Amino acid sequence: MKALIVDDEKHVRDAIRLLGHWDKLGIDTLLEAADGHEAATAISYHQPEIVLSDMRMPGQDGMALLEWISVHAPHSKVLVISGYDDFELVRHAIRYGGMDYLLKPVEADELNASLSKAVNAWQEEESVRLQATRQSIVVNRMRPHYHDRLLTELVVGRGNSHAQIQRLRDELNLPLKAGRCNIAVTSLSHLDADCLAKYRSHPDLLVFSVLNICAEMLSTPEEGVAFRHLDQTDEVVLLHWGNCSALQPLLEKVNDGLQQTIQRRLHFGISACETYPSGIAAAYQEASLRLWRRNVLQNAPRFHDSLETLSGNKGMRLTTFEEPMRLAAMSGRVSSVAAAVAEWIDPITQLQVVTAEQVHQWMEEMEWMLGRWLDDAADSPPANEEEVAEEHSFPFAELPFDSEGLLSLSLLRSLLEQRLLAAGKALTFTPHASPDPMTDIARYTDAHYQEDLSLQQIAARFYLSREYISRKFKQQFGLNWSEYLGKLRINNAKLLLQNPSLRIVKISEMVGYQDEKYFSKVFKKMEGITPGEYRKSLTEANS
Repeated sequence: MKALIVDDEKHVRDAIRLLGHWDKLGIDTLLEAADGHEAATAISYHQPEIVLSDMRMPGQDGMALLEWISVHAPHSKVLVISGYDDFELVRHAIRYGGMDYLLKPVEADELNASLSKAVNAWQEEESVRLQATRQSIVVNRMRPHYHDRLLTELVVGRGNSHAQIQRLRDELNLPLKAGRCNIAVTSLSHLDADCLAKYRSHPDLLVFSVLNICAEMLSTPEEGVAFRHLDQTDEVVLLHWGNCSALQPLLEKVNDGLQQTIQRRLHFGISACETYPSGIAAAYQEASLRLWRRNVLQNAPRFHDSLETLSGNKGMRLTTFEEPMRLAAMSGRVSSVAAAVAEWIDPITQLQVVTAEQVHQWMEEMEWMLGRWLDDAADSPPANEEEVAEEHSFPFAELPFDSEGLLSLSLLRSLLEQRLLAAGKALTFTPHASPDPMTDIARYTDAHYQEDLSLQQIAARFYLSREYISRKFKQQFGLNWSEYLGKLRINNAKLLLQNPSLRIVKISEMVGYQDEKYFSKVFKKMEGITPGEYRKSLTEANS
């Protein structure tokens, strides 16, 4: 059994190591992480059964980590060890599955009692998990993503038992044993913003396009299979059996098809050949790491079968320049903001290697940093930590990449400058100008609902962070902003459906949906019937 200790202070991690009765509890492997980002990587790779986490940490903090664990590692048992006796932190920990909340300095008896409870709970759940999985399959068979779920479980190492491999054979005609297998992984987050914008109203269409091209190039399940990774929804994974040297020519054909379909080619991380099925999880981790640790400064081949060596840029974290950027933002001067951004970004122009993983981390650090500034500057702290969902329903991170999937330093520079200037206006905002910004946002949404709106656009227009809007808008209106927008669009669609001369596809466009199928899907989700059925019910009621 494995346990992970997450705390930004090394002496705290050392103390927990000394206090725990690890051997007695059956924990033979102890892992450590200094923040939420490192913890997420360790959890993805090692899958520890027990996680002990601090709440207040730089970078990704404990609250965000608990939310991530609840989605990506829901079977892990989490104990919070915090220096803050804060009811809202306790509430957040409980909401996202924390088993216990211990205050520093923690006592040995208290720690081991909580550890014992967590270990027992995990063991009890493990004993019934197989039965629960069998029961859930009855439901999953009715879901369109059932096959993707089976294959996702396989590559993350939770689906390689004999019974599960037999199920893959029964469901997908995959082999029980295929000798050698290698894996290719691509991420739709590596596409540029212009390409992603075309699919904003229907992101599943982009995933379908990529999967469809992969399926066309794979002649039979005996050659390989492609699927969407349901735990990393931006990823498409391709399992390939047979001659390992045939994978790259296959991916060339896939990219040729994608160029014709979405006018872009994708980058792929490729694993070495491994034994199927026992080596699949390791092969997936290897391919994913090679994709995310590719050098985004060099226009190299799109198939990455090795890891880049980082030298001299491990300290290039955005948060190390937080204070100069905050002061520049508050100055409100374009020249000061540009100078602060240049101070951080100019050394990057001298680097030989920057990985996609680093760029993603910078974007997350920027959102965390700006969100914290705005929260700290708010008139009063929120009464409770409302659920901050991904309200812009687009499931892919939007990174400053160009059409070749390479880092655009000009886009990165422009993005940082725009966000800092917007944050500066919000930080120096006087309540007298607009005492009710959420009402202003609602009015703007009412007037522009037909347009292709996103929470990110609203945040930039009103100089507020997405997280701040998420919390305050729901407090004031009882709905997330995206729910408000969807309800507004559907209510207006219901009025337009009363006109029999308007085609449904036209109504879809008039209320802001460019894809009729997606409009029908949203309408049925909210109203329980399709637009056509709703119109028919109106006709019958008036006859």
